[in-house]
Amino acid sequence: MARRPLCPEAEDDEEEYQSSLEPPVPAGLGELTAPQSALADFLRVDTDLLAVAAQSSTAAPEPAARLARKELARLVSALPDEEKDALLVRLALGPEPHLRSELVHRLRETSAPATTPGRRTAARLLDAAHTRRAERHGHAERDWLRARATRLTALAAESDVIWNQAEAHIASKRTSAYDAAVALLRDLRDACAHAGHGVDFQQRLGLLRDTYRSRPGLIHRLDSHGLR
Repeated sequence: MARRPLCPEAEDDEEEYQSSLEPPVPAGLGELTAPQSALADFLRVDTDLLAVAAQSSTAAPEPAARLARKELARLVSALPDEEKDALLVRLALGPEPHLRSELVHRLRETSAPATTPGRRTAARLLDAAHTRRAERHGHAERDWLRARATRLTALAAESDVIWNQAEAHIASKRTSAYDAAVALLRDLRDACAHAGHGVDFQQRLGLLRDTYRSRPGLIHRLDSHGLR
């Protein structure tokens, strides 16, 4: 599956795409929180690429209960010495309103299950995202075609009513009414073609054009939309 380059220099990076492995995938990537989704939208993260990356992500862990003193002591002792020293320096330099919540969050990360290590290359991820995007667009197009076919079938069944509406608009001799009549006839043309009644429509359209041939504003609008 061919991939579209992400940038003009992407073709030169094909070897890197083939060899670079994805990083460890965090848990819960398939169920982003509202702030995470907002950030992804703001950064314009490709939704198909994000969905493909999330396929190897485990479910997000349930919110943990308040850590007991003994558990806190164990988690603190497990932190790297450099990280503990940095936290103590920050504490000694002065109060930081969010330092406690940051530390607790870090300790919970330490106690969380290990994330799934990355196994796919960048090339495989891009290929999978491209495939998913193509499938999504294909589904959307098929849904649109089905909805359009249903609508055209319904319009064809009401052809007489629509003709009467169009002729009523034309009879008013108002410019806006001409536009409304042409819009109805354009839709009806497609509906009759869909239902196999295209010849009948063209015959009736010919009669309408002949009847109102002295109205150049209407005839011009009909011609502009291929209603000849």
